[in-house]
Amino acid sequence: MNTVKINSPRVSKLIMIIGCALSISCDEFITIDPPKTEIVSEVVFENELSANAAITGIYSLMISSQSFTRAGLEEYTGILSDEMINYSTRPDQIQFHLNSLTTRNSDVLALFWKEAYKYILNANTIIEGVERSGSLSSSAKNQISGEAKFIRAYCYFHLVNLFGEVPYLKTSDYRINENALRSPVSVVYENIEADLREAHTLLKDDYTVSNGERTRPNRGAATALLARLYLYTEQWDKANQFASLLIDNTTTYSLKDDLNEVFLANSEEAIWQLAPVIPGVNTPQGQLFILSAAPNSTTRRVSLTPNLVGAFQPGDERRSNWVGSFSNAVATWYYCHKYKVGVNPVVSEYSMMFRMAEQFLIRAEARANLDDLIGAKTDLNIVRNRAGLPDAMVNDKTSILQGIEQERRVELFAEGGHRWFDLRRTSRANEILGPVKLDWQPTDVLLPIPEAERLLNPNLTQNNGY
Repeated sequence: MNTVKINSPRVSKLIMIIGCALSISCDEFITIDPPKTEIVSEVVFENELSANAAITGIYSLMISSQSFTRAGLEEYTGILSDEMINYSTRPDQIQFHLNSLTTRNSDVLALFWKEAYKYILNANTIIEGVERSGSLSSSAKNQISGEAKFIRAYCYFHLVNLFGEVPYLKTSDYRINENALRSPVSVVYENIEADLREAHTLLKDDYTVSNGERTRPNRGAATALLARLYLYTEQWDKANQFASLLIDNTTTYSLKDDLNEVFLANSEEAIWQLAPVIPGVNTPQGQLFILSAAPNSTTRRVSLTPNLVGAFQPGDERRSNWVGSFSNAVATWYYCHKYKVGVNPVVSEYSMMFRMAEQFLIRAEARANLDDLIGAKTDLNIVRNRAGLPDAMVNDKTSILQGIEQERRVELFAEGGHRWFDLRRTSRANEILGPVKLDWQPTDVLLPIPEAERLLNPNLTQNNGY
């Protein structure tokens, strides 16, 4: 795994985080050597301004680096699954589209493994600095530590669903991390839950820390990820409980009636968003997905599959509002049009990380599995009705669960890797992807552990099939 070597004192590490909060050129942030001092708590965590700059620097990295958090999940899992067609001619991206990944795939290493562990190790350093600080107020400590633990949990949630067993690092000490073993999936989930439970306690309910903008995780973000975690681990009671906490908080969160307003900055449907930091760009999703011309191998390198476009029922307003098209004399291509803006100096959209429609669908699935079929149908129909569809004609548990799967597909397409993760967690990948993928193998549901990381850490084992 990526041990993120350090070639300057820890204070430089945190100062670099602060710098990244104020600029977009953060590539050098990961080239740091073993810490040689313990003065970071005195320097970076001696006041709230610099401590807050440290934590917000991670969000700047998430939205400015080539990363799974910067449309990487949507693009790469989209072509892994049945959502998107790939037009890139890069061999490494073609491997994703063909589900024929190798252990040397540079995108697996750079976009998913390295980026996730970069944010994790930065979060660990912040957690340690906050704990040592004698200057920060208890309120500031709670907020910053809570955000750092949320970030760590968020990254591990995606790592475990992409790679399976992964090392769960709770320290910035390279001497411990460089030879860490992969933890069983159950242990990774237990650690994620512990981090999120603590974040849920430490974070505020509101968005005052980010001046009313929904761009820093609050208690609602921790609640949303806990609900998703419990759904994935089939703890139906808890999934129902935590999704309900958000759904019942109608003063802060609600579904937008207008589908074209869902992805606006600070939408009432948003639980957590990432704000753009690159001048002239609203969201990387809008920049990547919107087809103003025919697809090409570089800037417009994906489109929606006919399979996905055909999945919308007649009258579904998501088809008319969230699916765009571009035609020329040769063909017509369809694209995700949830985001309406690509490049524009006026920022009107933020990248959506968690939103309320998912919570209704989480609760619907949890209730169905708890045999509360009326409650499940109610939640399912709330999402359907918002899209202009009538109530689902489903009555038994099997058909309700099928309806929820369908609704997740057309509601959450091209968002956060939901389709790929749903097929994997429900063991439906072989059935759905086998017929449409040329060389599909059951072991393709996990990415390979990068060979470069296994050379650095011989304790890392490889996933089956690679």
